Amino acid sequence: MTNNKTDIIISVFLLCFSGIMINDASNIRDLGFEGMKADAWPRVVLWLLVIISSVMLGKSYLLFKTEGHVGNNNFKVNFAKFKNALICFGMFIFFLSTLDYLGMLLGGIVFVFGLLTFLGGFSPNLIFKHLTISILSIGFMWMIFTFGLRVMLPEGEILRVW
Repeated sequence: MTNNKTDIIISVFLLCFSGIMINDASNIRDLGFEGMKADAWPRVVLWLLVIISSVMLGKSYLLFKTEGHVGNNNFKVNFAKFKNALICFGMFIFFLSTLDYLGMLLGGIVFVFGLLTFLGGFSPNLIFKHLTISILSIGFMWMIFTFGLRVMLPEGEILRVW
């Protein structure tokens, strides 16, 4: 499958996703605060995604037509090419599914450690570095949001702070 064909498929998917999310943004509850409504920024970001996806679709379609792809019925996806992206999406789904139990702090540490270990390799030295990086980065981010910005992050069942 050529890159133009893949780009067409991805841009159509992004346009469908954006349409669904723009429609769903109307369900965001307005809390009555002064200033912009709660759905303003999600809609801006989603409309930018629509514009960028439309440009990508138009460009890919024009390149696809000029390269003379006529009657090419070979539709084969090489998933090995997307191994790292599939690992990232799988780990993120795991992170989201365990967020209620592990919480943001422990779940984030497990998520970053898992990504660094799966994508960066296995060795005792690397595992120690990955663990250090994940604890420091997520711990620092968690402290900024919890104590500096007073954002209520998911605590989880294991570690309760408040």
